[in-house]
Amino acid sequence: MPKQTVDLLILESDQTITVPSKIEGSDVLGIIDNGGVAVDKGQVVQAAASEFLERKYTPRKRIHANEQIILPGFVDPHTHLVFAGSREDEFESRVAGKGYMQSLRGGGGIIETVRRTRYALPDELYSTGYKRLTHALSNGTTTVEVKTGYGLDMSGEEKMLRVINRLRKFHQSNVIGTFLGAHAVPPEHPTADDYSRFLLRVLLPMARKIGGAVFCDVFCETGVFTPEQASVILRAGVKLGFRPKIHADEFTNSGGARVANQIRAVSADHMIHSPISELDKMAETGVVPVLLPGSSHSLLMKEHAPAREMLSIGLPVALGSDFSPANWMLDQLTVAAFAARELRMKSDEIIRGITTNAARALGLERTLGSIAPRQRADLVLLNAPNHKWVGYAYGDGLVDKVLIRGEVVVEEGKPVF
Repeated sequence: MPKQTVDLLILESDQTITVPSKIEGSDVLGIIDNGGVAVDKGQVVQAAASEFLERKYTPRKRIHANEQIILPGFVDPHTHLVFAGSREDEFESRVAGKGYMQSLRGGGGIIETVRRTRYALPDELYSTGYKRLTHALSNGTTTVEVKTGYGLDMSGEEKMLRVINRLRKFHQSNVIGTFLGAHAVPPEHPTADDYSRFLLRVLLPMARKIGGAVFCDVFCETGVFTPEQASVILRAGVKLGFRPKIHADEFTNSGGARVANQIRAVSADHMIHSPISELDKMAETGVVPVLLPGSSHSLLMKEHAPAREMLSIGLPVALGSDFSPANWMLDQLTVAAFAARELRMKSDEIIRGITTNAARALGLERTLGSIAPRQRADLVLLNAPNHKWVGYAYGDGLVDKVLIRGEVVVEEGKPVF
């Protein structure tokens, strides 16, 4: 039988980790020793032992992954990547004992970034966003969710949506937009109820008209948006075609997980104080818990999401960076290190958390997050002897190559586009 011609063969890895999705009925990592991947037309054709692939395929190009491991491209399901300025003074205050919510109530925090982002030019936001995406890509993250939420008025949210759309069009990364108009209550609105009415009447329809955002998100927390307000906003978003996400129970048991279950949100994020009864329900409703250990670390919080309890009841725990002015971290390998140390997650659980489960948190598990036939050939080659280095190491110098749709976009840890 003649060999099949393919665009690319990646061969001779110490381990190729395929990470089958739960759709395929498996929780195992799918480790292939001395493995490789056949790629054609931007998609995975097959992952198998290198010797088998060489017998079956004739490649137009070869990559040798000696002393490396191959993983699916990392997926970051929760970022606030587009904003202006920084908040290092706030962090200094936090070190001195001032809480995050205390800063927000005093007109700092999110509101401080809203002020700066409203004044920023679109080109400035695009330029900084592009650099941040490139940094994430250089560290293995090929798909990034990006939220609005630092405009909180008509012009500001429209500007952010257009910047996100521009990044999606021109950056190599796979950018997924989320409308987070309900991130905080801006100072020109006297109450959350007043701002919610404005959001429902003006901002949501505008976001639908601009396009590009797949999800609608709400910061459901004591002192921000109540469960009732969050439910109304998310249900209105569903009617307009958005899929629901929610910031849930980060600082208190604010009812966010309950809302997520009631509306069957795609994901509930943070989940530090969510009650076990709502976690049990998520096994039925299909809500994906997205945990953000880097955020807890940056906020100097002693509490962490109950990852071990979630995993024990079979929830597909995803991990994200929560990159923002309050949490300057945009590297999923660093997130992995915190997940191991703070959440006590094992390497196989972490790898699923930054690949197939993170893709599930974006509704993309059928096309991303695994090395399987017909999945996008978004791949990462790490300078590591085995998969247990994910979580063990903090990530410095691990990434050698990154491929998007089978094309090398990072070589020796540096972008080549």
